[in-house]
Amino acid sequence: MNIRKATINDANGIATVHVESWKTTYQGIVPSSYLAQLRVSEREQNWRRGLQQQKHHIFVAEEDGKVCGFISGGSNRATKGKEADYEGEIYAIYLLKEAQGKGYGTKLLEALVRDFRSDGICSMVVWVLADNPSRQFYERLGGKKIAEEVINIGGKELNEWCYGWRSIECLA
Repeated sequence: MNIRKATINDANGIATVHVESWKTTYQGIVPSSYLAQLRVSEREQNWRRGLQQQKHHIFVAEEDGKVCGFISGGSNRATKGKEADYEGEIYAIYLLKEAQGKGYGTKLLEALVRDFRSDGICSMVVWVLADNPSRQFYERLGGKKIAEEVINIGGKELNEWCYGWRSIECLA
């Protein structure tokens, strides 16, 4: 297991994990027509732009030299509600199905938290679909449900929950 800061050369690997993990994790939750139209090439362009930023909080997990997971985060994007009281936000964390349950998620989260702490970020949130079975990961790590909202993905209304950590020290 290797966890490291992502580079521009990881854009395709991150995009592949992003698309493939959506197709496996959200099958039966998100409309299949939406999942079918996801393209690695489109996601790769988005990730390439993010990785070109001077300061980014993106880490990858590698297995046998191949990207099998990633995490990205930064300043909290919320401007109102309880969730706006937190400094940082996990924007995305995804693992290929075959990489799940091996500790990669925890190691990725620890790397992001270390990066956050070095930037003075002491609290954080993450938004997760309520029907996503992986949301228990955040609960096991002490995340508390602080908000919820309804979002639309592919024409389907879905409940999304926000978990928060007032202090990320417990995750370091």
